[in-house]
Amino acid sequence: MISLYGNTISWTTRKQTTVALSSTEAEYVSLSQSSCEAIWLKNLLSQFGIVKDIPLIIYEDNQSCICIAEEPRDQKRMKHLDIRYNFIRECIENGVISVKYIPTSEQVADVLTKSLSAGTFKRHRLALGVQESAEEIFREATIERGC
Repeated sequence: MISLYGNTISWTTRKQTTVALSSTEAEYVSLSQSSCEAIWLKNLLSQFGIVKDIPLIIYEDNQSCICIAEEPRDQKRMKHLDIRYNFIRECIENGVISVKYIPTSEQVADVLTKSLSAGTFKRHRLALGVQESAEEIFREATIERGC
């Protein structure tokens, strides 16, 4: 999910084309792919004069993935990954991308990809700026009154 000035401007969910051997590897592949899309959008928006030349911040909830992306030396357990996924390392080294840790409970993008508890779902939906439907508001009001 890509946000600009607090508004979601792009999001996607798809099955990965490669088989990941761990959740860290799956997150690393996803981080690389989302970085490519974010850089493309930044270049597009900079042509309109909307974005400045500052590092893009990508929030990641997998600390192992962040360590692998930020560590310039080769990781023995990740050698089998295609070179294209190591693109993220170059982006970090060049200051194009900045990867920041965010706890899973605060990862708003999870609302688009995972089943969440009602409270977490509503909190993330509110953070996205998505409003409740009239039917949902009516249902909650009916439950509160005991009807």
